[in-house]
Amino acid sequence: MASILCNGESIQSITAQYASNNTTPLLLTFPHSGGNYPDDFLPNPALSFETIDFPNDKYVDELFDSHGSLGLPAIRANFPRTYIDVNRHQHNIDPSMMETQESWYGHFLSTDSQKENGATLFWSKTKLGRCDLYDRKLSQDEMKQRIATCYVPFHQALASSIEDMKKKFKMAYILDCHSYAEFSSKLRGGARRPQIDVLNRHGQSCNPQFTECVVDAFSDCGYDVTLNNIYTGGEMLLRYGWPQINQHALQFEIRRDLYMDEESRQKSDQFTKMQNDCTKVLSSVKKHIDNLCSAY
Repeated sequence: MASILCNGESIQSITAQYASNNTTPLLLTFPHSGGNYPDDFLPNPALSFETIDFPNDKYVDELFDSHGSLGLPAIRANFPRTYIDVNRHQHNIDPSMMETQESWYGHFLSTDSQKENGATLFWSKTKLGRCDLYDRKLSQDEMKQRIATCYVPFHQALASSIEDMKKKFKMAYILDCHSYAEFSSKLRGGARRPQIDVLNRHGQSCNPQFTECVVDAFSDCGYDVTLNNIYTGGEMLLRYGWPQINQHALQFEIRRDLYMDEESRQKSDQFTKMQNDCTKVLSSVKKHIDNLCSAY
């Protein structure tokens, strides 16, 4: 397993949790909940940890830690999304971040809006685009190292898990778990966001039943739920959401003020309630997919 060096200690770059008692073709992914900062990250030293950590989907993996007791597998990136974002295309790179203009071995597929927000494969900004994450350029060698030790292992593990599920169940469901800031960036208008936003690439990454089940599960817990309102879904849905081959991927975003203080990065008094509600949501989704399996 690939590893990263954090505080001088080698740790696995991803954690893949498999359940031997799994009877449901449902996999949870946590691409943005990693809290281990690699020693070679070297962000702008003028920034506080809270500012550097601001884009990360902190504690989302803990909100859904009931997946183990429910017999559901999960894959988590142990590094922060600001180090490298596995929910971006491998070639979604801002070339202006590079130390040298030597020929890059890949392609450049980033959009102007992503570069302006600093939200490409290697993030360049934090705090909703207000702060420069680095006071330096990145070398091509360190970019390649991050891809090789973090990005590739995450997607290899995910692809392998999906294939295992399809061999066993003839179908696969991926629940991609995220959170977002309470307010949008100024570039997006700065409005307050919905409590829960469910994303399915406008119905293209999964069957309608999966979407309806997740929307209803959060709604039944009393949350304001929208569909493809703020986002439509990232690389996880584009790469793995193919209902044509019975492979369904859905992403959701939980508004962070519902369970944590965004500025201090600490859990709030509402964390336990949100965690209990997420357990109810996951139990409901599992039951729905079990029913689909029995009818298949």
